Amino acid sequence: MFVTRFHWYRIDCRGASCLVGRRLPALVFVGLMAASALVSARPARAVEPSGGSPVNALGMEQVVRDVLRQNDNVAAARYMEQASRARVGPAGAWNDPMLMLGVANLPTSFDFKMDDMTMKMIGLSQDIPYAGAKGLQARAARAEAAASTEERRSTEAELVTAARLAYFGLYYQRKNLEDLKRQQELMRDVVESATAKLRADQAGQDEVLAAQADLWRLESMILSAEAGVTQAGSTLNSLRGLDPQLEVPPLAAPYAADIPAQPDSWMQAASEHYPRLKRLERLSESYAFSASASQRMRLPMLGLSASYGMREDGPMGPRDGMVGFQATLSLPIFAGRQQGQMARSMRAMQRGTEAEAEQLRREIRADLVTLHDRAQRLSKSLKLYRDEIVPATEDAYRSGLAGYANNRTSFIALLTYAGAIYRDRITANQLANELDRTLAEAERYTVDPAVWAE
Repeated sequence: MFVTRFHWYRIDCRGASCLVGRRLPALVFVGLMAASALVSARPARAVEPSGGSPVNALGMEQVVRDVLRQNDNVAAARYMEQASRARVGPAGAWNDPMLMLGVANLPTSFDFKMDDMTMKMIGLSQDIPYAGAKGLQARAARAEAAASTEERRSTEAELVTAARLAYFGLYYQRKNLEDLKRQQELMRDVVESATAKLRADQAGQDEVLAAQADLWRLESMILSAEAGVTQAGSTLNSLRGLDPQLEVPPLAAPYAADIPAQPDSWMQAASEHYPRLKRLERLSESYAFSASASQRMRLPMLGLSASYGMREDGPMGPRDGMVGFQATLSLPIFAGRQQGQMARSMRAMQRGTEAEAEQLRREIRADLVTLHDRAQRLSKSLKLYRDEIVPATEDAYRSGLAGYANNRTSFIALLTYAGAIYRDRITANQLANELDRTLAEAERYTVDPAVWAE
């Protein structure tokens, strides 16, 4: 018990005024003490750690599935990937054979029997890319298709990360709204306690008005928080490919991801899985194959052709048909220079892509070091708030409320204790939100997008 001594008072209220005497009806005193004891007996409710989830809650896994299946940006990236893969076959295909139909050695009289050498010709020719340029072009197209796959995965990773951040935003917006409503109930207790003391002529009207003003401020903050929840839900629905106006069901608590002691494992995973980096590596391969193909095209192209000529029977009797075979080699006098310049262009693009990839690796390492340090510090701060600060603040408020009821705690101190509870709860929510967002940013680099597809 916080109340060790008290006085009996008598209250005589007429209209808005209260006359205080030395005797108090027992019923009023018991009601005041019961209210104080009820508040004091409330259990300490620290900020709940991640883990508990309502039944039929929307989980992060379902959100990821919705993004991958229903977001139109992912669908567009898949179509671009399909288009890139469809170019692999044509890139390595040979040129079509050429069919020739005609007449040779036909006199101007158009008499097919006048001259023995008059023939109706049919022929077939085919260019043979013996230097291997077509094979290299096919390998370049396959590498480009692989780059398109990584581009699609990069789009998925960015959208999944955005959806996860929106998920965290909505989850913690709702927690903030819950804490605001809890604070509202707490401030109602303060208003009731100040009102009871006013009636007992132990407090001034200014204390009641100040407490009531804080209660009204909370009502305004609740309205703003509800608007924030609506906005966060619309953002999440949009990323999931749903109608933004649909109501979002209760969300499962975010899982607690492990933080390694050092960021080295994150860096290794990023080098193996990060789609933007893998895309640059595939593009570098494509440019290298294209450069080699251009070099090969500077070599002469082999052409093979065959023809058959049919001759009409003449005065001397039947005439045999004529066959011909021919092999040609192109002379890349002009095209060679063109292909040489193209090869140099592809080599320059290859080196540029490799330089971009190396710089991206540096940026990834810098980001992961920063994210790792931030995650460790946020985790420690969050544990401190959940395990120490919030419970201590709640205990201080309960003690202060009981002390205020028996004139041992000032009204200003009570308001300070009450405000500290909300401040510390919101701070704990912010720390948890920042920690989850930090880990989501790290997983954008480290998680294999194929895991999300599964």
